[in-house]
Amino acid sequence: MSLRQGGDRRRVPAVSSQGARAGRRLGPWMPLWVLVVVAAAVGGWAAGRRSGRRARSALGRAAAGVLARAGAIGFSAASAVDEFAPPDVLEVELDRFGTWLQAQWRRSEEERRRLSAVLAGLTEGIVLLDPHGRVLLVNDVARGFWPRLAPGLQGRHQVELFQDARCDRLLAHALARGEAQQADLERPGPKGRWWRLHIVPIPAGEGEAGAALTAGALVIVQDITEQRATEQMRRDFVANVSHELQTPLTSVRGYAETLLDEDDLDPAEIRRFSGYILKESERMAALVRDLLALAQLEAPRWVPAEPVSLGEVARDVVAAQMPFAAERGVALELEAGTLQVPGRPDELRRALENLVRNALAYTPGGGRVRVRVGRLGPEARLQVIDTGIGISAEHLPRLFERFYRVDRGRSRETGGTGLGLAIVKHTAEGHGGRVEVDSVPGEGTTFTLVLPGASG
Repeated sequence: MSLRQGGDRRRVPAVSSQGARAGRRLGPWMPLWVLVVVAAAVGGWAAGRRSGRRARSALGRAAAGVLARAGAIGFSAASAVDEFAPPDVLEVELDRFGTWLQAQWRRSEEERRRLSAVLAGLTEGIVLLDPHGRVLLVNDVARGFWPRLAPGLQGRHQVELFQDARCDRLLAHALARGEAQQADLERPGPKGRWWRLHIVPIPAGEGEAGAALTAGALVIVQDITEQRATEQMRRDFVANVSHELQTPLTSVRGYAETLLDEDDLDPAEIRRFSGYILKESERMAALVRDLLALAQLEAPRWVPAEPVSLGEVARDVVAAQMPFAAERGVALELEAGTLQVPGRPDELRRALENLVRNALAYTPGGGRVRVRVGRLGPEARLQVIDTGIGISAEHLPRLFERFYRVDRGRSRETGGTGLGLAIVKHTAEGHGGRVEVDSVPGEGTTFTLVLPGASG
């Protein structure tokens, strides 16, 4: 910046590095008040040159005062300046100061733009609080946490945002002691959301006796609802697996101890106990197989798809389940065509086998189970329709959860592991499709495996 006085243009020296560092610390609002003072001083100085020595002396003192105060914010004058400094020296130094301020302003604007870009790119909510707990700054993600308050978040007290007494205590601790805090908060409401707060105090030096001073706090907000749900699912899964394995293992151990301890058992008893051991070991083997199958389906992987004839898959499954259908006294029927989908035949075969076996297990003798392959637009529909006992509406939302059973007793009698429908769901999703269920208690159930890319 150059200042014109009496028709002369003054040259602009470079900005000092010390001043630049101080300007960056003061932020983008610093130049405003200083520019006003500089403009007043320089304007007054120009007028003073036209109005006499006394006015120049007073304005010299004012200009020297401005330059002296400028040193407190990092500006370094090239020459010694005081009220007795020559007018030309004061003019040059004021001109240099104005140029320095412009550079600080540009640098502050650039840093502000960078900060805005960083805040916009974060996936966490950012809330900057002053020492009294009032909001100074938020990013767009944080506004999404409080949609009703979003238009006027700045200036609000944190109590209005978090509405949690524990958060108040942690924030007070962070501000008083300068120590970072963390907490998980359950948000009120029907959806039961969970937030994780990281409270980071902003240091502002030390007070008396070395006590930390804070200029506010940065609160990082994360939505951890899905993370907590996943952790709960893991805990439930471990508990369920332990329970499912403990029951057959207890039986196997009991029968094995009987065979070892009783020397006078007749061959029929030995055969009976051995049969129990074999049956329970088969249950454990089936559980392990289903666990491995489910783990493969849930793991992120890429397996190439190939054209799969759903008619052939259905015929293979029906033929394999015919002995079980005869044992149950249930008619097993097939309606299949030449429909094809891109997929993995082994996974589709296992999913359909689980559906058919479930239908046979829950259909009383004299009933009927139909396997039907059809098409609706670009989607193939692989249906298993039974005339069984049906499923009550309250069970349908959880039907595809691992180890969820509508009737635990019947499931154990038929050798079910509680993982069959979970495997069906993951198979459908792994093929870009879905599974649907429609059931009426006392009338029957229809499971539909919907798969994209039907042809033929």
